[in-house]
Parts: sequence; structure tokens; C-alpha cells
Amino acid sequence: MICKKCGSECPDGNIFCEVCGAELESPVLPENIDEKGRVKNTKKAEKQKNPKKEKPVKKKKTPEEKTALKKKLKGGAVCLGVIAVIVLIVWLSSIIGANKGYNAALKIPLGRNVEYAAAETKLDFQTLSTNGLINNMADFDYICLSEDTVKVSGSEQPRWVIMLTTDEDDIITHVEYYDFSQLKLNWKGRKEAAMLTEDSLEYGMNIRSVNKTIGMKPYYIRRSVSNDSIYGYRYYYTDEAEGYDHVYNYFVDFSDVENSVRNVHYSEINYAGAILSAWGGTPVENTPPEETSAEEFSEDGSETDENSETDESSEGEEEY
Repeated sequence: MICKKCGSECPDGNIFCEVCGAELESPVLPENIDEKGRVKNTKKAEKQKNPKKEKPVKKKKTPEEKTALKKKLKGGAVCLGVIAVIVLIVWLSSIIGANKGYNAALKIPLGRNVEYAAAETKLDFQTLSTNGLINNMADFDYICLSEDTVKVSGSEQPRWVIMLTTDEDDIITHVEYYDFSQLKLNWKGRKEAAMLTEDSLEYGMNIRSVNKTIGMKPYYIRRSVSNDSIYGYRYYYTDEAEGYDHVYNYFVDFSDVENSVRNVHYSEINYAGAILSAWGGTPVENTPPEETSAEEFSEDGSETDENSETDESSEGEEEY
């Protein structure tokens, strides 16, 4: 620092010149440095300049407002509970309705009269249905349709149908069961990755294992007084090489006495065949050589001639 009076150089920070005693000019200090060379607390100063805004005080609810809020919350909880109960009831009703026909078809006593079967199953059997398509679907002597309906390719159909065939003494010889709910999404049935063959199932499997292995429930069941049953499944798969779908009916011959699989056979169908057969026409089937004719199991598990049970199983291949 230079004294302006005598020109002597004085140490920084001096107030008076050490030579002539003249007062020296004070240097301009930075804003954050005080006269004594100390660093100012800028944060404290900033707080003093801009004090925090006080939080607004929440207004306390009056007892009346609290009561009204409780009632509103309680009403919402009740509404949610009612909706949940309704959904549960609809879901259970759907399951019970779907299983009612299936359970009844398996419970109907073969070798007994229709009146006894009606008493056992609590079903009302008629000699004719008001549904013309159902009447032409297969031959029967008595029929019972579910009250619930499902849509199959846009057509409203009963969820399930049970048909009875009787002899001249009105004794039940055959029971046929059709489950339209298995076809409600598509007349082709369930989508599969590839074709099912006779090798897809093992001889001696019970029906529960069959359903689990195939991955679907039967849309058709035919029980006979001879203690044999046929379970029919419908599925399709897309042939990537050919570029179109193949639709198959897959039938499993089942022994009610041994509770096991005896034979497997299948047939390919198309849309025209399904429609014609549903209205009483002749089914149109695509029958690829060496694929549609399945090798069947014999009683001891060995394979037999493919035509050994053609007559017995043909009645189960009605389309709709």
C-alpha cells in the first residue's frame, strides 16, 4: 500500500503511514470479508434476508365433518364388499352350471328307466328340444338342455346338452353329453402347438390323467350300457409350412370297469363339415393318409388293427 502523502510503501492493513503518519485509504474488501479480514457467514445472512415461509396451519375438522367422512368411507367399503360378493356368486354359479351337466351325465344310471334317471339327477328330460340345431345334431329318445347359454362363433347355444337313447322298454342304453362351453371361444376348440396322436396318451391312464395330459376337458362324452365310454376333445393347430389350421376331433375309448384308456382315434374336420353335420348333413372330413387312422390299443396294451372298434366309436363323431 503506497502513502499518497509521502509516497512511502506501507504494509497492507495499516491505517496510518509509518513514515509521515498520514491516514491511508482503506482498501475495498470483498463482500464476504469484514474490516478485520474475517470471512462473513453468508448462509446466516441469506437466511436473515429470506426467512422461511411458515407452513399453513391445517384446519381441524369439526366433529360433524369427521362423522360425515367416516360415513363416506364406510359406504365405500360396503359397496366394494357387495361388488366382491356379486362377482364371487357369478363365478361360483358359472362353475356349478358348467359342472352340473358333466356330473349328471356321469351319474345317470345305465340300464334303468328315464323316470329313475330324472329323479337321480333332478333333470327334466323331454322327447324333443325347441332348438332345431340340437335336434338335428344326433339321434336320441330323450333330451335335456341347460338353461344357461354360451356363444359359439356368434351363435347362442346351451352350455351343455344331455341325450338319452332307450330300448323298447324305455331302459337307458346310451348317454351322450355335449359341452358347448368348451367351444365357446372358437368352434375349432383349443389351440395346440402340434397334432395329438395315439402316442400322446398311454394305455391304462385314468380320465383325470388324460385331461391333464391333453390340457383340456372333453366337449363330448358317450357312455354305453356295456360299460364303455368315449371322450371327445376338439383342438386345432397351425401348420407353419402349409399356412393354415388343422382341426381335429380326438377320441379316447375308456373302460368304465377298469377305469382306464383302451383306445385312441382321431379325425380331421373342417368348417364346412362342422356346419353340415350340425344341421343334419353329411360330415365333410379331411382324411390325410397315414395320419387320421390311429393305431388302437388292445386289452393287454398291445396295438391292434385300426378298424377293430370303428362301428362302436363312429356314433361319437357327431359334429356341431
